[in-house]
Amino acid sequence: MLPRSRTAAVAAVAALLTIAPASAVRAEAADPAPARGELFLTVSDAAGTWTRGVLLTCPDQGDGPHPRAAAACADIERAGGELRALSGRQHHCTNEHRPVVAEAEGTWRDGSLRWSAEFPNACALTRETGAVFDF
Repeated sequence: MLPRSRTAAVAAVAALLTIAPASAVRAEAADPAPARGELFLTVSDAAGTWTRGVLLTCPDQGDGPHPRAAAACADIERAGGELRALSGRQHHCTNEHRPVVAEAEGTWRDGSLRWSAEFPNACALTRETGAVFDF
């Protein structure tokens, strides 16, 4: 009888060992590392007569130059680092035709990022990109 109880004990320990690593993996997945990146963002008119820009550093420490850095970092993270996949606030814009060009260049999660898009006006830019280009 002793061998059966020893076999049962070994089986119980083996079962516990297979459960522990799985729960550790779940704990890591629930708390992902904060997004890391540094992007120089610019907005200019389509004619190139004016430009404004700001540096966005993620994760935001609260002391960077971007006025909505924490929200911008979260927006980019939700979009998987794909700025074309950003979705901003849903609000109405006028049909005013004053094209603006938004550009981003820098690093995001160990890779380089370069993006540019034209929007009919500044309102449409903010509507489509949320906090990222709201500076």
